[in-house]
Amino acid sequence: MSTRACYTFTDLQGEFHVYKHHDGYPFVGGVHNGEPYEGGALCWIQNAKAFAWELPRFEADDFAASFVAANKDGGGGCRLINKAHPWEFSSDSEYWYKIDNTDAAIDVWVEVYSVDWWDRDNRQEKMIMSGALSELLATERARKEVA
Repeated sequence: MSTRACYTFTDLQGEFHVYKHHDGYPFVGGVHNGEPYEGGALCWIQNAKAFAWELPRFEADDFAASFVAANKDGGGGCRLINKAHPWEFSSDSEYWYKIDNTDAAIDVWVEVYSVDWWDRDNRQEKMIMSGALSELLATERARKEVA
């Protein structure tokens, strides 16, 4: 079963939503076929930086397009959402990531929510972490080393 997630990129110009069909959990690390492996949403956001403007310049539409370019692995798996709210497209998402330039001098700012959007009139959203992307990745890597 896929772990679906939505990503919202925000700046003063507005919000841009992206849907990714799989690997939407915040972070996973380990060894696969004898090689170190990292994955999950924080890594997918990090991957987008290679295609986006160099920080501290941050434009939400550019970063959203960069996210798709960095993470698209075939038709439908990663796409723009043409709706005002991500739950209008993806009620089956398990996570929602909000990315902006709150502290772009350091890194993009990420808020991570666990969501239940099945009932659109009673949506459940619980923030599970927030911070600069580099700090969140460092925390998750350290947690995996301890486990």
